[in-house]
Amino acid sequence: MKKPISNTTLLIIFLFLVTYLTDTQAQVQNDTSLIATHYVFPDFVLGSVKMKDGLTESAIMNYNMLTQEMIFEKDGVMLALDSLVAIDTVYIESRIFVPHENVFYEVLVRGPVSLFVQHKCNILAAGNPSGYGGTSETGASRSLTSLTNSGRAYKLTLPSEFHVTDGTKFWIRRDNTFYKANNSAQIINIFPEKGIEIKQFIKQNKLDLKNTNDLVALVVKCNEFTR
Repeated sequence: MKKPISNTTLLIIFLFLVTYLTDTQAQVQNDTSLIATHYVFPDFVLGSVKMKDGLTESAIMNYNMLTQEMIFEKDGVMLALDSLVAIDTVYIESRIFVPHENVFYEVLVRGPVSLFVQHKCNILAAGNPSGYGGTSETGASRSLTSLTNSGRAYKLTLPSEFHVTDGTKFWIRRDNTFYKANNSAQIINIFPEKGIEIKQFIKQNKLDLKNTNDLVALVVKCNEFTR
């Protein structure tokens, strides 16, 4: 006849399970917080590349905000799109990306006045100096070079010793010229003849131009102003 398990043994087993599950949950939460911190999409998804010659290619893709490259997966290897001069548009899910110089901008508003977002983030390895709480340009460059050379910059999850900070920038294109559009002063400089109207529209609608939706609303209005 088997000897019954004592209450003390049951208590020890219970405490072990509680500790194990708590540690496991914390580890999962920590891992999740690191996923895709430097990619636009949380995972690689099917996208298509339209070339200027009319041809279209499909691939599993994502946009890397650290290297500012459009990354696609081929035979288990992560590669970056090159020859950007031959690319017209990249479509990923319902979003549109266009090449500009050596990077891609996402299209937020299309019109005579177009709005783009440059998805970008900065990186700094733990221990690198960064005055006034910012990032050291030299340290960030070295960190990115280290990650890229090792291939780790192309993985969804970065090592925990690297810190990622937001470097997103917005751009307005008017008359085929790109202008910075990260605050009201920059936008008014693009439309000096409509400065009063722009200020009134921001105030009346309580727009926060750090909010992408509010910035989109303002650029849509700027298209109306320029008609």
